[in-house]
Amino acid sequence: MALRQHDEDGTAGRRPRTTEPTADRVGNRAAGSRWRLPVLMYHSIPRDRPLQADPHAVPLPEFERQLATLSNEGWLLVGLTEALTVVNEECSRRVIAVTFDDGLIDLLGAFDVLQQLGGVRATAYIPTGSVGSRGSPGGARLGWSELADLSRGGVEIGSHSVSHRPLDVLAPAEARRELVESRNELADRLGVPVSSFSYPHGYSSARVRRAVRDTGYTNACVVGRKVARSSDDALAVPRLHVRPVMAGDAFNRLVGHGEPGIGPHAKRLAMPAWRLTRRGAHHLLHRGLT
Repeated sequence: MALRQHDEDGTAGRRPRTTEPTADRVGNRAAGSRWRLPVLMYHSIPRDRPLQADPHAVPLPEFERQLATLSNEGWLLVGLTEALTVVNEECSRRVIAVTFDDGLIDLLGAFDVLQQLGGVRATAYIPTGSVGSRGSPGGARLGWSELADLSRGGVEIGSHSVSHRPLDVLAPAEARRELVESRNELADRLGVPVSSFSYPHGYSSARVRRAVRDTGYTNACVVGRKVARSSDDALAVPRLHVRPVMAGDAFNRLVGHGEPGIGPHAKRLAMPAWRLTRRGAHHLLHRGLT
């Protein structure tokens, strides 16, 4: 079965100068094909292990071993838009999508690893409001010239909104601005099509996914904590959270079967109630809960 898509009912916002296949076309190239696609989610790739434990920081040597192992085992490692295109054209191909959130400056070290491995690509999701900031929470961010270098080196640049706020609790017009402005700025400054979106903090809803589609993105990813399948929505592609000190059998199980235990299932079941709580905190207390 090809990727399920919502019906098209219009387009909002300026389109980039370079066009990309629509979500429907990406999902229907190999109608009837069934595939599985591990999508790895990284954030920070520091050169040394942080003094304080951080589940989002995979040290560079560990990252290099993980990707080298997968490449040596014959996996094709590419960005998300390319991965979706490949599996829809050749569903038996062993493909893994590699993604990075937040645009942290230590992505430059990870990019060196991609280059050294040869033919390995990825998608970097950028919150445009913090590009070039050296004092952002969570670490310094890449600047526009560095993003241009990554793009020229084969890294797909995707949007992570403007301000990195959960879109599912924002007013529709405000959420749409986050989608449109970030996509337009990335496309205009870097001269590349912006086809992929990553929901801030992994939160989405049917309304937000419609807005993502209408803005012109062809795919988007959540956290999900499971291996993506052809039956998944191309605007809610699940990813696998790669944590530090994850190697050998544990890493192989993550890639092959998704995140273990009942935690991922419990989080998905609790999502609607937690959204109501976050929405109340946003509108009544003016606080953002993640």
